[in-house]
Amino acid sequence: MLEHILIVDESRLVREAIAKILLSCGVNKAAIACIENADDAREYAQLSALSLLICADNITTENTLNFRDELAEISKSKQLPLLVISHQIDEQNSASLTTVTIKKCSLNDSICLFPPFKKQHVVDALFELTKETIFEHYTQADSDAISKPLTDETSALLEQKPTILVVDDESSNIDVAAGNLRNIYRVMAAKSGEHALKIVDNRKHDIRLILLDIMMPDMDGYQVCKSLKANDASANIPVIFLSAKALVEDIKYGFDLGAVDYITKPLNGDLLRARVATHIRLQQQKIALAAQIVTLEENAKLREDIEKITQHDLKAPLNNILFETYRLTDKKAAKSINRAVNNVVNMVNNSLNLYKIEQGIYSLMPQVTSLNVLINDAINAVSNLSHDKNIQFVLSGFEIEHSIMAEPLLCLSIFNNLIKNAVEASPESQNITVALAHASDQVSFQLTNHGIIPKSMRSTLFEKYTSSNHSTGIGLGTYSAQLMTQVQHGEISFNIIDEQQTQFIVKLPAA
Repeated sequence: MLEHILIVDESRLVREAIAKILLSCGVNKAAIACIENADDAREYAQLSALSLLICADNITTENTLNFRDELAEISKSKQLPLLVISHQIDEQNSASLTTVTIKKCSLNDSICLFPPFKKQHVVDALFELTKETIFEHYTQADSDAISKPLTDETSALLEQKPTILVVDDESSNIDVAAGNLRNIYRVMAAKSGEHALKIVDNRKHDIRLILLDIMMPDMDGYQVCKSLKANDASANIPVIFLSAKALVEDIKYGFDLGAVDYITKPLNGDLLRARVATHIRLQQQKIALAAQIVTLEENAKLREDIEKITQHDLKAPLNNILFETYRLTDKKAAKSINRAVNNVVNMVNNSLNLYKIEQGIYSLMPQVTSLNVLINDAINAVSNLSHDKNIQFVLSGFEIEHSIMAEPLLCLSIFNNLIKNAVEASPESQNITVALAHASDQVSFQLTNHGIIPKSMRSTLFEKYTSSNHSTGIGLGTYSAQLMTQVQHGEISFNIIDEQQTQFIVKLPAA
């Protein structure tokens, strides 16, 4: 009975094709394991008593028969038939390679198969070697070579499965855990804590989860877990303790060390598979999330780079305007243009500041600032629009100089947005009131205009991309105003007065 067949060949194509032949003869899929190197073969042999070895002649530097004997001893197999897949041309039969491909070795139940590898020849060799009836009556009219394109069934056999490391000093416990998981995962084994750490440190096998026994000699499971979590390379590998120790303090201690789960012995197969599946899935999601974070960080850097390029490209023509204003004979107009252009340059700079505020990485540098000057600049910025709509600004509290502790550029952006929105929302020939007042340790700015915010928008007004007029804005005005106010330790709010007027209130720290 062929319960554990091990195929060892560096060529995935060869491994898959031989597995396909075995499946077509009726061999149970769960009985077939495909491995690409000698070290993995030795680790697999620790898990099960091998019943058939199919091995390439170049898989190890030692004699293939010696390698077979080594695996037989590891897996405690009393008899291990060996089919050698030779990657060398048989010189003695080079004239008739299509007919003579099998050469029986005189020692230890071994057969060597030479290329070209035909399906029927492989089956004949397997029957000669094992005398299993499933190979006796197999016939195949089409003697396709192993290089034929693979079927989905064969490819599925060798899909990359998550690798699980079982660590236990008792072979019977390893057999139970591996037997419940082998059909779903690639299972490796270590019979000591030291061996387990070597496998993980090797970084060759991409261990996705570790099932760890606690009661082991020399180095117990708790010590192994501590070592794993202390190493950056293995700290994120989920560890599930498997132990007969069921006291609450034992379980709690396991979790304190960083284990993700604790399963008590004797093992229940359904429970083991369910717990392992859950943590493998969580680990895969964690890996995917980490990849997304890297992508987001790269996108953030790209956005910052684009912002800087945009700022540079916009500043050039604006600086030309600033230079030309000195040629104007009307010095008052030149001064007004100069201030307006400087404000535009500063607002371009603020676009990157807004992104940093969103990300929580903005460094605030407040200074004593005249609120009166900022408001006058913001009103002048919309003078053309307010003139076209015949809107007058009624100022209150401006006879007193109000100083705030804030960043002038951020504040100018806040008031530019709010005042521009008020002018756009106000009906023609209606006054807009701007009032400044000092209260306690804050200075208050109140902006009142006719026209109201639609009821449907009031609850989301300060959210991103909320706008009552998408033909003229993209909904970032009130959103950015709130962010820039809050980062300066201020407050912003609005009131609807008699369903006729809208009033915005901004409070900033007084200087």
